[in-house]
Amino acid sequence: MNEKYLAGFIDADGHLSVRARKGARPDLELSVAQRAEYRHILEYAQKQFGGVIREKFDGKHLELQMRSGPARKAMERLKKHMVLKRHHAEQMIDLIDSADILRTDEDVRAVRNRVKAIRQQGVGVLPNFPARKWLAGYADGDGSFAVKVCSKTGYAYPKLSIMAAPNYTAGIQLIKKCFGGRIGRQGDNFMYSIELSQPSKATEFLGYFAKHLHVKKGQAYFLLGCAKGGNFRDGETIREAIKALNAQQHRLSDPTSHASRLIDTISFDIEKRPTNWIGRGAMKRQSNLHAM
Repeated sequence: MNEKYLAGFIDADGHLSVRARKGARPDLELSVAQRAEYRHILEYAQKQFGGVIREKFDGKHLELQMRSGPARKAMERLKKHMVLKRHHAEQMIDLIDSADILRTDEDVRAVRNRVKAIRQQGVGVLPNFPARKWLAGYADGDGSFAVKVCSKTGYAYPKLSIMAAPNYTAGIQLIKKCFGGRIGRQGDNFMYSIELSQPSKATEFLGYFAKHLHVKKGQAYFLLGCAKGGNFRDGETIREAIKALNAQQHRLSDPTSHASRLIDTISFDIEKRPTNWIGRGAMKRQSNLHAM
């Protein structure tokens, strides 16, 4: 774990802000939340920058809260690695550096409105490619693995999805530009999905950053193992393995070793589907051709 990883994690799950109170100068705030099982990520950030870790939601989640000096230290050191919130961090630092004591309620409202306006601003210039450790932190923060199984062939269709708020889509846009995939609307937010059913695609994408993951390393290494095996034909077994890894990930002391044991349960010698199998889209195209 390092600063690039934390920058990606905070781009996904962090909250940057400015505290405005009458009778005081504004000061910086940074908070980041995670399930209690992954306390070590928050403790690592706390060791680097300071702050206080508090329980949320009956102890099921934890939040690292930083203010003033610790928040500034974190923003100053991490902003150069951020993709989504770098511009926000820079402007919030400029805001407090140029602010005086807030003497009226109007002064407080002006600062709060300025912070809202900063959050609405998009990213300036995207990097040409995401850093490996940044991508690992970002995927650990907002990503999820799932598997669908084709009822006709039994093939597994694994994918990684990443959720993004409307004003924080730059991260998924960058990943899509570099690795493909698609972005669709999910309620008020946007969802990026990349299909990993082709061994070459799974190897290209997951192989780029899997070793830097902390939360989802087991799932990534399991799918990489399936890709190395040559196919995803043992669909039901693969789906159940990903379900088990999603449920157990916080209890795995060695996720890569557990992933290797699950790979040993997969059958890679299942025969390919018949060459005369016709998918639904192909059948529709054929019927249209016959009707012409």
